[in-house]
Amino acid sequence: MRLFLTILGVLLIAFGLPLFWTPIPVGLIMIATGVALVIGNSRRSQDWLRERRSRSARLDEKLREAERKSPSRIRKTLEKTQP
Repeated sequence: MRLFLTILGVLLIAFGLPLFWTPIPVGLIMIATGVALVIGNSRRSQDWLRERRSRSARLDEKLREAERKSPSRIRKTLEKTQP
């Protein structure tokens, strides 16, 4: 199931990229959902994001702000990537 959700997340990101520049932000929603699926189901992507957060104080600050505003499921996923 984790592999399926990770693949689904990658597909959402891939299909969301060309739609990002459309007047209706469907692409942004698809990309955000895809990223959440990939990070939530892939240990490697969690480690990658944790590494990036430890190197970039600005990114870490933005993600901590997003944690506070996110629903509990997304918040838990982002908390896993705290440095």
